[in-house]
Amino acid sequence: MAVALRQVMNMRHSAQAGKVLRGGAWSFAGYGAQTALRFISRIVLAKLLISAAPLGTVAVVTTILMGLEMISDLGINVNIVQHRDGADARFLGTAFSVQVLRSGALYLLASAMAFPIAWIYHDPQLAPLLLFGAAAVLFRGFVNPGLAVLTREVALRRPTIVAIISEAAGFIVTVAWALKQPSAWALVAGSVATAAAFAIASQFAAARARFSWDSTVARGIVQFGGWIILSTGTYFLSSRGEVLMLKGSVPDVEFGCFAFATMLVTTPVSAVIQLGSQVLLPMLAGWIREDKATALRQFRRVKWAFTGLGVCVAWGAILIGPPFVALLHLNKSYAGLGWMVQFLGFRAAFDIFAIPAGSALLASGASLYSAFANSVRLVVLIAGLWLMVHVLGLGLPGAMWVLMVVPFVAYSALMPGLRRHMPGTMGLEAATLLTFIAGGAAAAGLALALGGMWTTVRG
Repeated sequence: MAVALRQVMNMRHSAQAGKVLRGGAWSFAGYGAQTALRFISRIVLAKLLISAAPLGTVAVVTTILMGLEMISDLGINVNIVQHRDGADARFLGTAFSVQVLRSGALYLLASAMAFPIAWIYHDPQLAPLLLFGAAAVLFRGFVNPGLAVLTREVALRRPTIVAIISEAAGFIVTVAWALKQPSAWALVAGSVATAAAFAIASQFAAARARFSWDSTVARGIVQFGGWIILSTGTYFLSSRGEVLMLKGSVPDVEFGCFAFATMLVTTPVSAVIQLGSQVLLPMLAGWIREDKATALRQFRRVKWAFTGLGVCVAWGAILIGPPFVALLHLNKSYAGLGWMVQFLGFRAAFDIFAIPAGSALLASGASLYSAFANSVRLVVLIAGLWLMVHVLGLGLPGAMWVLMVVPFVAYSALMPGLRRHMPGTMGLEAATLLTFIAGGAAAAGLALALGGMWTTVRG
């Protein structure tokens, strides 16, 4: 930890430190506001619901819609950030056209899948919720790609304001709907309102991209997006696919509690993930374009910073998670929420730790390695959940151990790519990994000593 803090302090001497710090400040401020709004709206709904089961239904709807987007993600924003001609009007216009065509196709696909999915899960409520929620996918296709140019320049003030405005719109709709009729519809309606507000506000926050078509640019976007599709698709299935796999395999109330625990953990952690995509990725891409030596030096500092952040998140989830859950005073259907937050929080902490490695490969244009790592992660997840839940019959507690293991496997699969594209970093990765593991083990040991660690699982 001392090394991590020293590396963070050394960032003051970087020529671009001011730009990074300003971008990071806006990113954290924006996601702080969004996190607060999401937390409040979800907690209001959780307290109004008689049972946690509807939250599981929302998780399935959200996961399916997010999955459709991720398994068809061409990485358009990433391409704008890292491509040398990413800010060119012709590039942006073609990217916008591709983006809208993709969102329209996804909307039609989601609508067509609604009733078959409701039949598969024996849940009639899923069909109308999916039909309604699919509108969010369509709206996101009309987001102005000019926002990605601002991200490329690490000028995050206006993108952050747009995000806050859209989240506030979704918050108002969710809370108003929940107060009138607490149900899964409240969260789905909030998601649709957020997407619509973001698409509209984005048109006024950056120079508008005009629809155009350049076959060479379009072909390049699709070629770049080929590995991105595999990478994001497999990442989605391996990081959120457990929702689809566990639905129906565990009791609905327990599954709803698991979905709520996932939301509690991912909502604040998404701020750090956004920091990686909005600040770290464009900065690394710029450093790599300019000078490999500079990129390597800055990568070392960033790696220690994210290691320290990951350890802090692990400590927070393991030690503070259960007391925080107790303060919510939720009904008995949320009885297992505390230990679920501990498990999922530790997994999220490791995902934070691994952000620099994945970002460095994307910034180098080497999306192949992320695709491979996520494919490995998916295979381990499917095999592990099948073994723990269906063969050994260990239920959700057994599944949680699988969810903790798979990020380590995926991270290990990134190492060949990092060795090739960021040579000289293997010693750094080993040192930071040992630091993270030691930090997490210390938190778990302290929690065990205090008598509050995973008592439900042991029982």
